[in-house]
Amino acid sequence: MKTSFLFKHLACLLGFSLALLGPARAATPLQIYTEEWPPITFSENGKPAGLAVEVVQAIQARLGQADPIRVVPWARAWAMATNNPNVLLFTVTRTPEREGLFTFLGPVAVGTTDFYALRGANIRIRNLDDARELPSIGVYHKAVEEQLLLSKGFTNLDTAATPAVAARKLAAGRISVWCNANLTAHSIMDSAGLDPATIEKVFTIQENWLYLTFSRGTDPKLIDSWQHALHELKQDGTFERIYRHWLPGNPVPEMLERFGSP
Repeated sequence: MKTSFLFKHLACLLGFSLALLGPARAATPLQIYTEEWPPITFSENGKPAGLAVEVVQAIQARLGQADPIRVVPWARAWAMATNNPNVLLFTVTRTPEREGLFTFLGPVAVGTTDFYALRGANIRIRNLDDARELPSIGVYHKAVEEQLLLSKGFTNLDTAATPAVAARKLAAGRISVWCNANLTAHSIMDSAGLDPATIEKVFTIQENWLYLTFSRGTDPKLIDSWQHALHELKQDGTFERIYRHWLPGNPVPEMLERFGSP
């Protein structure tokens, strides 16, 4: 009788302990969003692909996670990440305004923000004042280029629903210049069925540092685990292999930092 009672008592305690441990051990589910921005992030045959996608998938593999990566319009992804906890949005260009919205982890790529014109259009831009005098500048809706130029007082922006639409507007002569990152401009032209050789960079606005970002309210322990996994990728050469596959000849951002909203 005593033995049976003791066994039932221990079994009860064990079950209670496991119930307490279960939620603590379970990984916090992440909603993961990215956009059509080749070759950094894009969809191919209905599946996410690109440099940053492979980095995220490598981190997930090390952590034993399998939350789906959704490739959606940037405005939708931005709304999800700025209004909900436990959202991973990538890639995000670092700006002072955005540091209050997200926890940044990276960088996963480094490039520049540039103005592109059609070759032979004879457009010369020496400074931002010259750009303000242009009839129209094509930008991607809600993307960092639009936010950057709006913050600098530009009123001649022509907003497009996707980067490919902005590229097609430039090719058709419907905008004066297209503002986009150097890392993706040629790939976007390709994806839009356009010849990248028909455009040329006419002015560089700034350097871009691109990161994985976690929304406010995301479990800090989960971010810790992603930071540790990304550190491992950069230490053992996995990150460099992925980077050189997608951006051969470009300097690899080997540093790792975390900053922004907790």
